[in-house]
Amino acid sequence: MLTITTNKAQQNAAPSFWQKIKPTNWLSPDQILGVLVLAILAILVLLPMLMVVIQPLLHWVEVGSDAAGLGEIFKRRLWMASLKNSLYLSIGAGLIGGVMGAMLAIARHSYRFPGSRYVDLVVWCILIIPSFVIAQGWVLFASRSGIATQLTGSSFVSELIFNPNGLVFIMAMKNFPLAYLAMSAALQWSMKNLSLAGRLCGRPAWQVFFTIRLPLLLPALLSGVVLVFIDTIGDFGLPAALATSYRYPTLPYTIYAAINHSPIRFDLAGILATYLAIIMFIALAAYFWILRAKPYQFLSSQTGMQETPVAPYSKLLATSVWSFLFVAVGIPIGTSFMVSFMGQLWNGFFIGNFSAINYINLFAERSLFADSLVNSITIAGQSAILSGILAFLAAYLLTFTSNGMNKIIDSACTLSMAIPGVILGVGFIFVWNSPWLSTIGLNLYGKSELLVLASTATSVPVAVRILMGAMAQVPLSQLNAARLQGAGLARRLYTIVMPLVLTAIISATLSGFGSSIFELAINSMLRPPRFEMLAPFVSAQFNSGEYGISTAAVFIAGTVAAIIIAVCNALLRRHFGHLIKE
Repeated sequence: MLTITTNKAQQNAAPSFWQKIKPTNWLSPDQILGVLVLAILAILVLLPMLMVVIQPLLHWVEVGSDAAGLGEIFKRRLWMASLKNSLYLSIGAGLIGGVMGAMLAIARHSYRFPGSRYVDLVVWCILIIPSFVIAQGWVLFASRSGIATQLTGSSFVSELIFNPNGLVFIMAMKNFPLAYLAMSAALQWSMKNLSLAGRLCGRPAWQVFFTIRLPLLLPALLSGVVLVFIDTIGDFGLPAALATSYRYPTLPYTIYAAINHSPIRFDLAGILATYLAIIMFIALAAYFWILRAKPYQFLSSQTGMQETPVAPYSKLLATSVWSFLFVAVGIPIGTSFMVSFMGQLWNGFFIGNFSAINYINLFAERSLFADSLVNSITIAGQSAILSGILAFLAAYLLTFTSNGMNKIIDSACTLSMAIPGVILGVGFIFVWNSPWLSTIGLNLYGKSELLVLASTATSVPVAVRILMGAMAQVPLSQLNAARLQGAGLARRLYTIVMPLVLTAIISATLSGFGSSIFELAINSMLRPPRFEMLAPFVSAQFNSGEYGISTAAVFIAGTVAAIIIAVCNALLRRHFGHLIKE
């Protein structure tokens, strides 16, 4: 009786203060994980973006009426020219690239033709190749001393490319894969019943296409246009490659110049970054509005997958498609590969001008290339691991939980996918160069750790999308059953979710590694002094006229990165072979 009374007294005793404030008493494990992931994303994405937007206001509070405000852009000719050039370039590339991608997708998914199965592979290669590599290839091909001029003896190609309309064409050819993918997703389902109904009403095939099929694809077409616009207006690679060949300032490059050229003006960079961020937010809002379009729904219980019959003029269609893809990727990459074996570009095509000396010189004594390659691989490896872990946890929350933080987590991931590296780099400078962080020893500006954090922020969004696609196939009932058996969150993640999506985890991690190696904007803005990184090294060599060295560096680094990815992929699949089902 005494024991029973004592136990009842212990059960009825009031909890202590520390027991009351213990997080597990008022938050579930999933909610605690959500708070942790949201806090990390806030530091990596939301806080830098917030600092960019409010930086002009903070500078006005600090300096007073003498501070440069948002209206300063109308007083500076270079800034105004950068804004106009960026808008012209992105709007033109968005419209032209959107139509290019849509037409290619319609041809690819409506008919079969020789080599049609490899179109997707080539499109993905164009999407993955860094924009500054494509831009450098076009500069080497179309400049007045370039390959086209030497082959034809005319400056026609140079005059055709090096003008605003020619640059619009280059960016459209680089970014049309975004529109292609958007349209391809909409073409998976057949509109055969609607098209047959139109034909039975006496309408010719071309009229059925323009009055039935194309209007129903309008959201996908507009989404592609907006995606190309977003990627173009934030592109840093094209103006960086054109710096010594053609003066065409854009907002991203002007922001970079304000921070990296003397005198350094963080306040002016903040104003330009604010304008760029506002344009991006408007474009993203338009994109999400298009995705929610209701009147274009046509799927029903009778809708099947899109069939692809043999094209009526298959050889003509194949010739058109592959000629287009050759211009998009074959000319710039082929030109760069050729130049990598040339001693001097302007010496022309004679046998003595071709050798492997550029590749040999890259590994000469005290080679900056070797240091930059090792540093880039190290930074990319660290950020890939961090982004893989963070993306795995974020994808779990977005797929299997329904707490109120998911919308913010999803928005942060989407935002970091669309925001240019220049804006993210400026935001990181504003956050991590703050004086108050120095007082607590957290001033990371000028240290390599900041590159790891910034690369992680840029790698997370793609990794999250890859993992969410894999986790969507995992039944929630399996996790609920494990929870009823007493398995905690960590055990459910380790024993159920991770084994089922391990292939996607490997792919997401390695994709983050590959994209981080050739990141130009962030590495140029945030690298410490005398800390060589690959993309800035290639850009610097190109701008100094060492075209053979810069192109050789690209191909060696690309080959090394591909080998590392292939080896890591094979080793990981072998180690976890018992968990992976091919």
